[in-house]
Amino acid sequence: YLELEKWMRINLRRVQDLGLDYGFRKRILDIGSGTGYFLHICRFLGHDVVGLDIDILPMYREMMQLLGLKRVVWEIEPFRPLPDLGRPFDLITCFMICFNGHKSEAVWGTAEWRFFLDDLESHLRPSGRIQLGFNRENDGQYFDENLRRLFTERGAVIDNLRVTIPS
Repeated sequence: YLELEKWMRINLRRVQDLGLDYGFRKRILDIGSGTGYFLHICRFLGHDVVGLDIDILPMYREMMQLLGLKRVVWEIEPFRPLPDLGRPFDLITCFMICFNGHKSEAVWGTAEWRFFLDDLESHLRPSGRIQLGFNRENDGQYFDENLRRLFTERGAVIDNLRVTIPS
């Protein structure tokens, strides 16, 4: 994450793909915010941003502080709702998801994801959306067919590793 040019380019692309570089300003929650580069760009563009992440790597904490970004320290766990994050969000993002038991025997199934998505939706404005970005699992897939069906039932647009769910 210290390869600043690489990660800023990746996060600029995310901002553009989400249409955050034009239009109305939004309230954005980024779960697993890491160093905060995505939030930094969004705030520069006038958005109201909040990061949520665990506090294990000092570098992430220090980068968020250096960039002056708000971060809520919280660990995502199955069947545990998010903390009170104040007023609702227009967009909730989760890039490069690892909190779902990624590459372990305990990778989340549909029950865990259903609970999590229901909870996320309770933090969204009526016109809000959720953008999920997955990592490949041990079988080479981003998620299984059961999760694909769950996402589709919620009206999601699925593009390879990205899942966009309207509220």
